[in-house]
Amino acid sequence: MTSAPYAVELDQDTAKELVRQGGTLLLLDVPEGTHLGIDQQSFVVGPKFKGVKMLPPGAHLVSYNAASKQGEFAPTTSFFVVLRPQAVVVRRWNTESELLDPMPDEDEVERYAAGVRRLDFDASLAPYDLRSYPRWKQLSQHITQALVAKLAPAGHGNISITAEAAPSAQQPPTAAEERLEAQLQRPCAQRTAPAGTESDAGPTAMETGAEERSQGGAGPSGRTAAASQGVGRCFYTHMPRLVKASGLTSEALTAANLDKSQLLDDLISKEYSGHELAILGETQFAFLAFLMGQSLEGFAQWKDIVHLMLGCEAAPLRTRSALFERFLGVLCAQLAHALPTGQAGSGRDQASPFGLPVMEELMADSFLKRLLARFFEMLHEAGGQVPAPLDQKARALQKLLDRQLGWRFGVAELDNEIEEEDEDAPVVVDLSDTVAL
Repeated sequence: MTSAPYAVELDQDTAKELVRQGGTLLLLDVPEGTHLGIDQQSFVVGPKFKGVKMLPPGAHLVSYNAASKQGEFAPTTSFFVVLRPQAVVVRRWNTESELLDPMPDEDEVERYAAGVRRLDFDASLAPYDLRSYPRWKQLSQHITQALVAKLAPAGHGNISITAEAAPSAQQPPTAAEERLEAQLQRPCAQRTAPAGTESDAGPTAMETGAEERSQGGAGPSGRTAAASQGVGRCFYTHMPRLVKASGLTSEALTAANLDKSQLLDDLISKEYSGHELAILGETQFAFLAFLMGQSLEGFAQWKDIVHLMLGCEAAPLRTRSALFERFLGVLCAQLAHALPTGQAGSGRDQASPFGLPVMEELMADSFLKRLLARFFEMLHEAGGQVPAPLDQKARALQKLLDRQLGWRFGVAELDNEIEEEDEDAPVVVDLSDTVAL
């Protein structure tokens, strides 16, 4: 699609300071016509393109699709980087695997990094769209270098649907998940681009031959076995759904499964070494791997975390209210960016800011609506026990869902949602069904 260029309007001194202090992705030998994205912005690579400059410190996601001579695109591959000020990341295109690989020679990497700092490549580097950074920070602020090292695939950290197990092998897919998987398996050229989507490309990006496009337009189209090498599966943390332990009465075991706060406490202690904010980082990592990198395993992990968090009662009200305040903020930011814009039922709905409205597709099964209905009912029944900051975040999330999807969570609506039979209902556990862990 043809796009109007975005403008990075800075005075000369500010621009020079951002170039020197900001991070740089130097991406060498990327073939012309490749679709390449950094966070929300993405480009069609031109003959002079060598990367992106002026990146703010923190986590960023690079995604790309190799283009064939016939105009079709390979599956999306993505990787996370966490940048410090003035950091330079150098990767080179591998023509055999169609992947951006780190350079093995550290001395050569340092020579290229020194060239970047001398501004040798400046004319071939597209500027990062700083206007979009506040939105990106909302989606990625809890992703740390330690978390990326823990979760990213072995080797070069390349995430791809081609390396993932079939979603049905993990758990039975919903109808919406089946539709999404079929959609992601179609060549990009066969997909219908969402109407009303516009993206921008900066003047420098155009001069370097990088044409901006919608991030959501790229996706899997099938790939050769050779090209699939060098990608892998993420090492996501196992999210428990049931308390299974000996020594408890059936009543105590049922209570433990109705309120998953103890499961959450154990998980944070054992898997995150007591650092509770790490689960927010994994929530953001998995969500972005799904939304931007089109990883179905990313969606499955995001869904499992949401199941666990929204199944807690004591933790949000008493022991971990600050964590849940932040979690609802993370969830609200994710849905605000992934759902179509415009008012539900107004006829003015627009495509997701990221292109492919994948979340709208998955909302058809309303697993999230059922989970939120129970969570909001729990907060409603707690009344004055709900910490004020948590209550404010819950209200903001309810307003977003009402505006974007027409979901209302008043008392009557909550009763209707809770009474429905669904797979997300709390489990009553018989002691004879448990096993010792």
